[in-house]
Amino acid sequence: MRPRGEPGQKRAAFRCKIALVAVSAAWLAAAPAQATVYTIDQSSTTPEVSGENAPLSDTVSGSITTDGTLGPLQSSDIITYNLDITDNLNPAYDVDLTPANSGIVQDVGNGLSASATGLSFDFSDSGAVFAIQGTTYGFYSGYQYFCFQASSGPCVAGETIVPDYYAVDGVQVTGLSGTLPLNPPPSGSVPEPATLSLVGLGLAGIGLMRRRKTR
Repeated sequence: MRPRGEPGQKRAAFRCKIALVAVSAAWLAAAPAQATVYTIDQSSTTPEVSGENAPLSDTVSGSITTDGTLGPLQSSDIITYNLDITDNLNPAYDVDLTPANSGIVQDVGNGLSASATGLSFDFSDSGAVFAIQGTTYGFYSGYQYFCFQASSGPCVAGETIVPDYYAVDGVQVTGLSGTLPLNPPPSGSVPEPATLSLVGLGLAGIGLMRRRKTR
């Protein structure tokens, strides 16, 4: 038979374990959200093409990385991005937009949103606009940009993809309404490490309570 410790020592050890669980849970709750990478694929939209042949000849693919924020996004929630704007008729116009050679030139309203399954743009918000443009020719130059806008303004209402110059090269997808997904749904979702850790701590706490009752 194993000798049992003193009751006071048992209570102190139990309190110490509970305190560790509580501190760990509080630290995880206060930790910043995990960065989330969203795949972008605007190659299957059916457009009303202006100045080019159908089907959609300019496409966008790549990724946008956020700080993990869900719901409407602001520029500050976007950590980085890498967008390949491809002209499928004239490869010489292809451009790869990153924070090194472009910027978020417009971010108004609550059009761009993030969920657990992907990014989307809400065209029901009449003032919403989100645009990324290359800096080679300067902002608002009409060159190298990717824009979503609910109503007319800096961009044409709808989706605009311009690898080079809008008057020479570019596709306008007009007449869009409702919520447009900007990426295919992920093949599977994996819980974030912080979530798994909290679940583990909760199970550990339940185990300690049951062990105490058994003793």
